[in-house]
Amino acid sequence: MIAIEIVSIAVPPFPIFIEGNITKFEKGTLHPDRADLEYFDLIFVKRGKLHITEAGEKFTINKDEMLVLLPFKHHFSTQPTDEETEFYWLHFYTDSYYTEGDESRNLQSDIHIPSLHFHNHSYTIRLQKKCKLVDHEEIYKKIDQLLLSTTNENKELSFWEIQISFFSLINLLEHQGMAVDSGYIISEKVTQFIRDHYHQPITGPMLAKQFNIHENTITKYMKKFYNVTAQEYLNTYRLEQARLLLLKTDKPVQSIAEQCGFSFVSYFSNSFKKTYGMSPLNYRKKHMRNVKGKDLTL
Repeated sequence: MIAIEIVSIAVPPFPIFIEGNITKFEKGTLHPDRADLEYFDLIFVKRGKLHITEAGEKFTINKDEMLVLLPFKHHFSTQPTDEETEFYWLHFYTDSYYTEGDESRNLQSDIHIPSLHFHNHSYTIRLQKKCKLVDHEEIYKKIDQLLLSTTNENKELSFWEIQISFFSLINLLEHQGMAVDSGYIISEKVTQFIRDHYHQPITGPMLAKQFNIHENTITKYMKKFYNVTAQEYLNTYRLEQARLLLLKTDKPVQSIAEQCGFSFVSYFSNSFKKTYGMSPLNYRKKHMRNVKGKDLTL
């Protein structure tokens, strides 16, 4: 039985996405010979295959497979490509502690986290060194969205949107090549759909039709993997987007409510107050005390 190598990375700090792209190799092309790079390199073969050696270990990455290359290790082509090959490459950096071995490690972050807030705790990212992508279509979609966001210039929230998109991808990659509950994949697709379309009307029957699965089944999977229903996730995500708009723009509260998918401003205001402890208007005033001469009314 072939041992499965696992790359374990302590969090925090969170890994930071640096850059990425999709590359096409003609038959007979060699992958670049590289050493002493400070970042991780994720390789996803979309078509064809790559032959790569890292630190003396040889890998063949076939269609719809992934390989994780570690920082500072020498990697190069074992042999030229024997067919046309297309692959994604993503670079990310962390100065956190990481290991590679034949078993998963539970790593402890070196960063002290205050215990006042119980939800703050250490976490270990676990990626298989090389694996078959269980849900390659969803992964490629996420990568395309990530790469598209890197081309958006002069956008205030672009950095955070890029990193959030990257974290979402890492979260999905953690479960690739393993025995994955199909419910997890469905719940991931539902949450991604909500993030993409939160400003539009979204109902339970609509989600059931979109994913060709019963509404009650979606609720079961969302409760299992996110501890909320799809509608609760939608409402929370809408409120978070509204909160950001309150801080980043001078748009009226009613306009923000409509932009974030709330049909009634009164419902939005009540939901916002229940979540953040104050009305949208007071929240904006509290965090924008230096703003003068602005109309902060409805």
